[in-house]
Amino acid sequence: MERILGILRFALAREIEGVEFYREKVGRVKNKDVRDVLESLSKMETEHVQFIKGLMEKVSKDEEITIETELIKTDFFKSKERSEMVTGTVDELANDLSILRMAYLIEEDFEKFYRTGAEKVEDPEMKKILNLLADWEDGHKKMLLEFYEEAMRNYWQKQGFEPLY
Repeated sequence: MERILGILRFALAREIEGVEFYREKVGRVKNKDVRDVLESLSKMETEHVQFIKGLMEKVSKDEEITIETELIKTDFFKSKERSEMVTGTVDELANDLSILRMAYLIEEDFEKFYRTGAEKVEDPEMKKILNLLADWEDGHKKMLLEFYEEAMRNYWQKQGFEPLY
């Protein structure tokens, strides 16, 4: 139980950091679609915070832990249009590229943490929950990478050449 609580405490702290990062960066991005993505990520990570707090409460009370089906939702990113999502001036794109890259790295870190935690716990239901959290973070990571790559292409096209693509 202590191992699980330790994993959850660490996860809670990381998710709270993620929420704070997204909330702060929303005010700095120039592109509306990037802003929408960051706002949605902030909301999703807030849901993760609540989910983890609930898990911690159950674990500390030695209650049964199960995956609640209402937590498995359609991801915001799957409904987002893919046409011209990341556009703007060269300066705006450069700014948003940096933020998208940081967001991607945060999600990648979260995913790795949850996968590693899932490998280390013995409780089968907790293993499923940690893998579910990892899957959510992986979905965030993949969409952020698409946004980042699209912004990079637009940035280099505006520069008149594409050295990386």
